[in-house]
Amino acid sequence: MYVPTLCNTTCRKKHILHFWYIYSKTTMILEISLFFASLAVLYFYLMSHYNFWDKTCVPALKPKYPFFGNTVDVLFSLKDVMTIQKDIYNAFPNQRFVGLFTFTRPNLFVRDPAMIEQITIKDFPFASDRGISDDPRATPLSMHLINTRNDHWRSLRNKLTPTFTSGKLKGMHGQLLDCADSLVEHMKTIESAETFEARDLMACFTTDVIASCAFGLNIDTLTDRNSLFRAFGKATFNFSPTRKIFRTIRRLLGPLARFISLPGGIKPKLIEFFIKAVDDTVEYRKKNGVVRQDFLHLMNELVEKEREMVSNGQMDPNDPHMFDHATLVSNAFVFFVAGFETTATTISYALYELALNQQIQEDLHKEIVTVSAKHNGKLTFEAFQDMKYLDQVISETLRLYPPVPALTRKVTKDYRVPHTDVVLPAGSFMTLPIVALQLDPALFPDPLTFNPDRFSEEKGQTIVKGSYMPFGSGPRICIGARFAKLEIQVALAKIILKYNIMKCDKTQVPLTRCKASFMNVPDKGIWLKIKPRTTAAA
Repeated sequence: MYVPTLCNTTCRKKHILHFWYIYSKTTMILEISLFFASLAVLYFYLMSHYNFWDKTCVPALKPKYPFFGNTVDVLFSLKDVMTIQKDIYNAFPNQRFVGLFTFTRPNLFVRDPAMIEQITIKDFPFASDRGISDDPRATPLSMHLINTRNDHWRSLRNKLTPTFTSGKLKGMHGQLLDCADSLVEHMKTIESAETFEARDLMACFTTDVIASCAFGLNIDTLTDRNSLFRAFGKATFNFSPTRKIFRTIRRLLGPLARFISLPGGIKPKLIEFFIKAVDDTVEYRKKNGVVRQDFLHLMNELVEKEREMVSNGQMDPNDPHMFDHATLVSNAFVFFVAGFETTATTISYALYELALNQQIQEDLHKEIVTVSAKHNGKLTFEAFQDMKYLDQVISETLRLYPPVPALTRKVTKDYRVPHTDVVLPAGSFMTLPIVALQLDPALFPDPLTFNPDRFSEEKGQTIVKGSYMPFGSGPRICIGARFAKLEIQVALAKIILKYNIMKCDKTQVPLTRCKASFMNVPDKGIWLKIKPRTTAAA
């Protein structure tokens, strides 16, 4: 009979432990190998999405990473959008277009001005969407002109276009002058200062302008920098690398974003404040019979008109294109944010260039004095039509510093690229690089030099169509471009009449751009100083 000894038992345990060790180690190695093999398969599967341009023989910038496509640098704020765009543009100097990927979707980066002209105008029906919209079911205040698509956009555009006729702009001219007078009056407080930050000051001015011209409100942000209107504006454009990522995720999720709480948006209390401010103004006007021919009045008339059409059976109450309360508030929102930020930045850039180019500033001052004298010393609406050099200064500022670095278009139906056999499938994107084109020496010689004479009556006619589009191009061109330009004219004229703008120790030359923003904004502000002129101001 066999009797196990302590030695045999111990040896057996050792064998079992040894076997288990070998098994566990082998299993772990297999699991790790399987994990990395799965990653490799997933990597090559995702990268296989990036063979679209190979099949079409289009020169392309191959993505380095799966899923993200060519968006890594902009999404994670590794470079500013202007640098990214110029790098791509300059890397393919002899090509009409270049293949990119926005995440997994093809994106045609167009370098040819003639082709851009065709895409944005003649072929507009093939790419009528901006492709950057927030889903209205997930994002408050999103039923506005920038965000809507197809027939909804066309309907909305037709309804809002009457807001910006010459007659309406002339009617707002007095309000613009009042706001500009408040601005130069406030600038007395910084006359003795060694420096001031132009962009913040101009943002307060443009906030007051929009509040007055759009909503009939006198909020005086120049004095009260902590007003909720100013806080709302700051929150809208206060980009950070983290906020940029979360905003992109929200757009990718579409309607699903409403079920997920993501940080980085405008605080609900500020959204509630804005909606209440609009509603209170409408209610006050209704109760007191106040009529002002401004943006809010026009939109409220549209709401009342279509509400009456529904009650009369002339309009379906479920019509998705109805101009209702949500549409009114959303378009009030976009008019506010688009009207103050980009305009403030453009005024600041113009002051910056005038500070660096004193002779141009003096030539501009001379024109403003001369023209206003012909209009009884007043800066009338008609006087600004005669200030050709002022218009050239603004045009050159917008060439060097377009507020939006690029136009994005989403292909709405399969589109054959002009003069090729390349077909972009619906859902693809096209990027039209405003900055890169406007800084191309082949299109604008000595492009980094601030030279308003490029836009003189004679030389302006030689600018290649499709190469200059700071307000966009085609039917999607900025609806408020004329208002923005008038606002810039009034601000610059009032400031230059009273002050000489100069650089200071904190003035950055050249300016660096903010990497976290999708917009063309300076990274460290625009620091200048002022000196009162001896000439009488208009």
